[in-house]
Amino acid sequence: MRMAYESFAKMFGVPWTGRFYKPQHWASTDPINRAISVANSCLHGLVHAALVSTGFSPTIGFVHTGKALSFVYDIADLYKLDVTVPVAFQIIGSGKAEEPDRRTRLACRDRFRETRLLERILPDVQRVLGMKPEVARLYDHSADAPAESRLWDPETGEVRGGTNHGPEDSH
Repeated sequence: MRMAYESFAKMFGVPWTGRFYKPQHWASTDPINRAISVANSCLHGLVHAALVSTGFSPTIGFVHTGKALSFVYDIADLYKLDVTVPVAFQIIGSGKAEEPDRRTRLACRDRFRETRLLERILPDVQRVLGMKPEVARLYDHSADAPAESRLWDPETGEVRGGTNHGPEDSH
């Protein structure tokens, strides 16, 4: 990682003295370290959402251990050098001083969308764990959803917009 940070610093013309981050001293942290932290926080949120949406435990890590988000950190590390680190250096290297945290978040959002990162996370997790693709996948609501859904109304039974879960449907 050190060499990658140095390389990105040269590429984007950003002064680099090392990775330092202390949450309790956020305001005194240099702009590039803040941007990296913001970008990684965005990535962690996306990875966390992908993992829990498929039933993976975010706590069971392989490289990172003993933290509530160990597996999130493991999977996020697969993307940092391609996604968040370059975004952070690009934002700070642009020379625009206003709102670097906000600009980093927005740039991450755009980069996640451009790279279709959310769609890539689960297949990558499956490959890393040696799983067959059909074992775990995001639920595709469009694949088996009825054309029209119905809601249950206590007076009229089914009404348009959902599914009736009356006494005869409960288990």
